[in-house]
Amino acid sequence: MHHRWHWLPISLVAAGVLAAWVTAAGNYAALGWWQVMVYVGGLVALAGSLLFRRELSMTELEVERLRHELQEENSRLEEDRKAFATLQQEVEGQFDEQGRKLDKREEELASRLVAYHEWMEFPQPIDIRQADNPPDDPISDERVSDLARKDRLMMDLLKDETRILYDNITSNKYVVDGKFSPAILRDDAYELVGKVARIYQPDVEQPLLETKLPLVIRAASRACLHFLVLIDDLPLNVKDYSFNSLYGYVRNAVSAYRMYKSTEPYWPYVNTAYYLGRFAMGANPLTMGAWWFLGALGKQGAQAIATRVINRQALALLSDVVRVIGYEVASVYGGDFRHRDANWIYAAELTEMLRQFPLSRDGLSHALKEVGALQLRSEYDRIFLYRCIAAHISARPQNFRALACLSAAECRAIASRLEKFLHTFIHGKTNDRVTKWKTGVETRLGVKLLVKVQPTAHSVQAQQEDAVRSLAGFLLGSKEREPHDLAGFLTKSRILGELPSADRAALLSKLEANPPYFFEHPDLDPESDLVLKYLGDLAALQVRVSPRDAQLDELISDVAEYLRHDPKLVQRMLEKEYASHLAERVSPESPTRKAPLEVTRAILDLLEPGELARFLYTGITLEWPAGANGTRQRGGDLWLLGAGQRLILFALEDDEPLLVWRGEGKIELSQERGILSSTARLRGGLWLQDSSGIFPVIRITGPMVKSIGNYFGLLQAFVEERKNRSAIVTDTPA
Repeated sequence: MHHRWHWLPISLVAAGVLAAWVTAAGNYAALGWWQVMVYVGGLVALAGSLLFRRELSMTELEVERLRHELQEENSRLEEDRKAFATLQQEVEGQFDEQGRKLDKREEELASRLVAYHEWMEFPQPIDIRQADNPPDDPISDERVSDLARKDRLMMDLLKDETRILYDNITSNKYVVDGKFSPAILRDDAYELVGKVARIYQPDVEQPLLETKLPLVIRAASRACLHFLVLIDDLPLNVKDYSFNSLYGYVRNAVSAYRMYKSTEPYWPYVNTAYYLGRFAMGANPLTMGAWWFLGALGKQGAQAIATRVINRQALALLSDVVRVIGYEVASVYGGDFRHRDANWIYAAELTEMLRQFPLSRDGLSHALKEVGALQLRSEYDRIFLYRCIAAHISARPQNFRALACLSAAECRAIASRLEKFLHTFIHGKTNDRVTKWKTGVETRLGVKLLVKVQPTAHSVQAQQEDAVRSLAGFLLGSKEREPHDLAGFLTKSRILGELPSADRAALLSKLEANPPYFFEHPDLDPESDLVLKYLGDLAALQVRVSPRDAQLDELISDVAEYLRHDPKLVQRMLEKEYASHLAERVSPESPTRKAPLEVTRAILDLLEPGELARFLYTGITLEWPAGANGTRQRGGDLWLLGAGQRLILFALEDDEPLLVWRGEGKIELSQERGILSSTARLRGGLWLQDSSGIFPVIRITGPMVKSIGNYFGLLQAFVEERKNRSAIVTDTPA
């Protein structure tokens, strides 16, 4: 059976009974035993209240059941809603995270694409790596050799076209009615494009119409840029000429060259007569005839030679114009034309050599000169090689088939140049490095290299002397010391101490007579123990010789990277050296003898040469008077330094010490002992960073469980010493 209770009347009855009982209990003395009736009546009323109920009908039971079901359904829906909201937040978070990753990836890819187009400008090369191609890949050794053969045909064609261009200019083909006609030159250039394209693709009819538009546009862009570079190299202000003036300049140069070529067959006789005349010393009559022959026949040729020397840039311009057009067309129709070249293979092998051996200053300089002197088929390749050398990475010569592209003579020439460069400019030639590099080059070029490793004791001493010279350059160039100071600083270095006494004295004398005023990296073998000794000496000079600029710490880290060592190792060296030197420059009785790296550098710079700090305090705050809008501290954490007769309060601002207060004039020190720590307050002195006229009190908080006398004793002695000195000065008669 189900009943419904009427809780409101039941509550009212219960409240009335409770009130009656409280009243009876409060007046139990007056009621006596009558209060028992009050309690009994209350119990009867409570028992009667249980009758305030009625039995539910079937309809009401059904409604009640439905109400409970609805409540449970609402509870389940609320739980589902909360779970869905949580899931939605998680999904949205995942989508946001994935979106951020995609955006970042897109930015990275866009930056990489811009970098490729900006400084590499590589065409889409034919992949000529055997290992990456399937067996049925059409790019085979025979195909690469056939492309190299067509490259040689194209080079011969460019030579012929250059001669034809000279003839056309000499015959004034490109001048109509006294004016230069670009249309004729354009038609000849288009004809040249067709000839080059038909070498690589004999069946092509319309070269520009039967290739991809992006390839043509990129080739035209590269060609225009090359033309700008070529014109900019012309002498004087030729680059500012109009088309007519530029054509006239080039035509005069070609005419002079033709004149020289017309007399060229006779020049061996001219040279013979000249030397015979000088040998005869004018004593033989035949000598007069020889000089006459020289003057009559050689006058016109000598004038042509002078003209040719003056106008050689114009002649080179014509050859370069033909070459640029031919090269760009070959890049479009002949695949990776730019890299089927002996100069490119040599340059790529050179970058591989520099990557496998320690990079030295001498090797880097001469490698850049080697690449700069090569005649590459694209200036973009030269920029790419420069960047490879500077970044100490390889141009991956294994990606290009030298054996299929080059002749045996060209491979031997490349091997000879690599041997010479290795012997002359590369250091750190250990057996393992040389063997690994030699094996790779021999595999790629098919030529046996003649390389011998000959380490000598002299090379080790030469590295030591170069390291000492680098330390001297650091003192002179970075620390701004004088040459006569070198001996005093360098004699404490470990690397100089390893040299024999006679060599040590001779080296110091040489450095003083011929001082290195610029700091340069030494040529050290990265695997040698000399590197750690050199870096340790460099860190010691940085710490112990002022000024101690933070940028010089970064410079030393760069030197470590250059010598193939972890910059964090140098950072630990510097931190250890700073801590050790600070402990040497601060009194053993000082409350604080350690500080962060930036603070240590500031303290060492504030101390005079050879001066010992009497004490150093931290845990300092500024207490301002009520109502004053002062800062709690200035420039970061405050430090109090006592040295000699100076008392300085400073902070750090941009890693430089900022003087806040000096202990000048009248100074008062008061001390307070707390339960766990003690406090001292300094008043007076000279404030350097505030002109408001309202000055704070310097509060120094001591560590927990520390005696006042032990912690503030040095500061108290300093203040009393100042008071006594002021009293003596005051009592001294005038």
